[in-house]
Amino acid sequence: MRTLRKNNIGYDLKQLFIGAEGTLGLVTGVVLKLWPAQTRRATAWLQLAANAPIPEIAALVRRETADLASTFELISASSLALVADMRGADLGLAAGPGGAVLLELSASSERIPLDDVLLGTLEALIEAGHVEDAVLAQSERQRREMWTIRETIPEAEKHAGGSVKLDIAVPTSAVSSFLERAGAVVAAEAPGTRLSFYGHVGDGNIHFNLMVPAGRDRLAFTREVEAGIAHAVYAVAVDLGGSFSAEYGIGRFKRDLLVRYGEPNRLALLSAIKRAIDPHGVMNAGAMI
Repeated sequence: MRTLRKNNIGYDLKQLFIGAEGTLGLVTGVVLKLWPAQTRRATAWLQLAANAPIPEIAALVRRETADLASTFELISASSLALVADMRGADLGLAAGPGGAVLLELSASSERIPLDDVLLGTLEALIEAGHVEDAVLAQSERQRREMWTIRETIPEAEKHAGGSVKLDIAVPTSAVSSFLERAGAVVAAEAPGTRLSFYGHVGDGNIHFNLMVPAGRDRLAFTREVEAGIAHAVYAVAVDLGGSFSAEYGIGRFKRDLLVRYGEPNRLALLSAIKRAIDPHGVMNAGAMI
């Protein structure tokens, strides 16, 4: 519970609880550092060109905005189509051949001309051939509509019959490679399966979801994917330096994956820490370890 920024007195024990999923104990108090609220935003919807290099686009955005970008959400054309199908109407926003990106800059200062910075960034992206067209939100209502489309994708997947969700993380530099290779794996092993992928490219997190085919039982299809195709997709992610669990965690359902893809020495250390802190195994028993 110390508030010091620097405090080199041995192991930083609180780090053990990050990612522990309650298997080591309960967090009953935290110290937070507050930052000025981000009160100003500039938002745009980007239509990506075919084969748009996502890592290069993300790097250009970061450079040209001086790291003011707070959102870089990749949205596939298929995900956007699901939302349109559920609404039964034109969304007013489209994806390009390479999909779409919801890009937002934010700041707490009134002195930073966010709209000008965003416009200049979009010009650079269009000149580079990465973006075919872009729509800048002209009002808070238009900005919220862009966000509503992004946040409606999971509901739209359910409306279309459900999906098997694979929570993937790869280095930002490998996002395009992962999507190309994982897409080829699904096309080869489950021809005709519709994909819906979207995610937080800024931190390399891709929600790579396989839609349940029409007429198939959702649970049966889920078991089939988890026993086969999912492992092939995870193998692509791991080969690119990624992970099979970006933000969902391990819990009880992914313990076998932790063993399958985890390094033996690392797993042994995790188990040793668990035994040292919770020798009787009472904390979230059965989860993760």
